[in-house]
Order: sequence, then C-alpha cells, then structure tokens
Amino acid sequence: MLNKWNYGCRFLLKKDFTFKKYYNQNHFLKINNNKFDVLFKSICSQQISVTAAMSIYSKSKKIIGPINYTNFKKNSFLISDLPLSKNKKKSLISIIDNYSTIRKINFKTKDYALIKSKLIPIFGIGKWTVDMFCIFHLGLLNILPLGDLGFINAYKNFYNDPNLKKLPQNIKKWGDFTTIVTWYLWSTYDGEPLYL
Repeated sequence: MLNKWNYGCRFLLKKDFTFKKYYNQNHFLKINNNKFDVLFKSICSQQISVTAAMSIYSKSKKIIGPINYTNFKKNSFLISDLPLSKNKKKSLISIIDNYSTIRKINFKTKDYALIKSKLIPIFGIGKWTVDMFCIFHLGLLNILPLGDLGFINAYKNFYNDPNLKKLPQNIKKWGDFTTIVTWYLWSTYDGEPLYL
C-alpha cells in the first residue's frame, strides 16, 4: 500500500503543480483493518464535523467497550444508550444484521460497483459511507467523494475554483490517484491528517 501511495504522490507532483501546496510527505493514509470500526466511525461522521464525530466515538466506547462486530453483537442492547440519532442507531443494527455480507468484502475486492452493491442495501449506508469504507479499510486509491463538503471546500480554496468549473479537468489530471488528492485536501481542511 505504501509503495503505491508514494508512487501516486510522485505522479501527482509531476502532473499537478497545485498538489505540492497541500502535500505533506510526513503523512500518509493508514489502513484500518477493522471493518466494523470504519463503518461505525463513518456512521458517526455523517453530516457532522470530524471533531464532533470523534467525540461521539469516544463517548460510545465508554458505553459499549471495544468497537468491533463481536462486542456490538453481544451488547446490542446498549446501542440505544449511544449518543447517536435514531436513524444512526438503526443503521448500526442493520450493519450487525448484515455483517456476513460485509465480512465477505476483503482486500482483494477492488471492484467499486460490487462493493457498493453489497453495502448500499444496508440501512443508513449511502455512497459517502461506501467511499469512506473503500478509502479507510480497502485503501483504494481511485475514490473521489464529490458529496463530501470537506473535500469540496478545500478543493475550492487550493484550486481557486469557487464554481467547480475546473474540477472535471483536474479529475483527469489526477488519474487513478484521486484518493490521495482527497486525503491531503481533508488534512488541510481539518488541520490534521484524517484516520478512520
């Protein structure tokens, strides 16, 4: 993963002169091997800031213990006590109920359409959550979450493109390394590297 990441960074530094303004060679994406943890953090993060989501994550850990499928399955009665909306709690229950399907998605699975087809039927999982899963669990390098406000705002700022008119042209320039662009732009937007 790290070799591909470094190759992608070198590619982007050659192809996109703006990339070097927000690229930080001291940081790189770290893969989270815990599928359930990535999905839980993604559910927490939906439509709120990263800081607020991590606060909810910490509080949830104190209530329910380790964030993994086995513990949540065993203590599912505690989900009602978590500091989450009714729909997010419903989503967690749906993830637990459908975990046999989620378990089958492994690091050899590179087909985005296939991953999406398995995850989208689960209540509370939309395209944005699929994108987060593909980035932070599978480490796919060609994910571009266009519905993500953090990405859009950071992009507008660095690329001086308030109306997103240059975005299609830049997407072509980024090639198969849109995840790298996204992740470094996120890091500038939130002031620190983002790990789920």
